[in-house]
Amino acid sequence: MEAHALTTTRTAQYYTFGTAGPQTKSCWLALHGYGQLARYFLRRFDVVAGENTLVAAPEALARFYTNPEESRVGAGWMTREHRLDDIADNMVYLDALYAGLRENLPPECRFTAFGFSQGCATLMRWALHARPPLAALVLYAGSIPEDLPYAQHLDYLSSFPIFLVYGTQDEFLTPERVAAYRAFIAQAGLPVQYLVFEGGHAVERSVLTELLGEIGG
Repeated sequence: MEAHALTTTRTAQYYTFGTAGPQTKSCWLALHGYGQLARYFLRRFDVVAGENTLVAAPEALARFYTNPEESRVGAGWMTREHRLDDIADNMVYLDALYAGLRENLPPECRFTAFGFSQGCATLMRWALHARPPLAALVLYAGSIPEDLPYAQHLDYLSSFPIFLVYGTQDEFLTPERVAAYRAFIAQAGLPVQYLVFEGGHAVERSVLTELLGEIGG
């Protein structure tokens, strides 16, 4: 048995919330978590989107049924199977989305990159791959890859605020995992600001509002 690979075109879906135009001052690029769909994930961002702020949520390319009855569908960014191919495809996808958004927004529009859960790892990989100018990077209820050369990108990662957000009742980010995660962040020398809230593994509107105040749009 011999494995082969070929590159093919995929039709990707992304959703936007808010108004895009010459009046747009900020754009949030928001990556959902494992098993979610972008259009439902985006609903929480009603406290961010508005006349001057656009939120764009790409949907991961791998869709699957999330329950035995096959009545619910989710999407994921990658698995360990053909992992490097998934990572490469995600970079091409996000590059194209970012370029498309930039073309239709004013040059002075500020970008905030937001990742939730599994989306955090893909977001960090793309940020270091593309090095886009950012107003902020938000890592919400997820971890970042330990195999990236952060030391080579500290100049870039120090050019905007990085917020690491998690809830005290998050069933996936247990105290032990949080302690290990924070130790890794410290060892890597990443200049992060921690935002800890009372809650579980979910995007909370109150936290988004707080972040909006910190970032300024």
